[in-house]
Amino acid sequence: MGSQAELIEELGRRFRAGDPDGAFALFHEDFRIQQPESLPHGGTHVGQAGMQEMSALFAEHWTRTISEASVQGCSDSVFQITTQTWTSKETGRSATVDVLELFSFTDELISEIRVFQQDTHLLLGTLDPEAT
Repeated sequence: MGSQAELIEELGRRFRAGDPDGAFALFHEDFRIQQPESLPHGGTHVGQAGMQEMSALFAEHWTRTISEASVQGCSDSVFQITTQTWTSKETGRSATVDVLELFSFTDELISEIRVFQQDTHLLLGTLDPEAT
């Protein structure tokens, strides 16, 4: 397909086009994604089923908008930075943070994504009905 950075750009294109099957085709069979444990959808999720479970857990709490990604290659890894606005389905409150995703590869496919939200405390605050 080209460079690893191009693979990540293609992954984004496929997700934005509403083609999750096409996106999942870019994942290695031992794929895993890791989110901060403090988030409701946090932890390590394995395979396509794990990614779908994580997405469903996220969707129970928030909707989000994602800016155009800045994708950069670095040695054997690629990182992507986006600005994301998460809106709580329960409270309607929103928070905007930068999100860094670090991608690793096996056999020219994506084998791991480690996700780092800039401020998980701020995001969790959108869920609290008592917060002002």
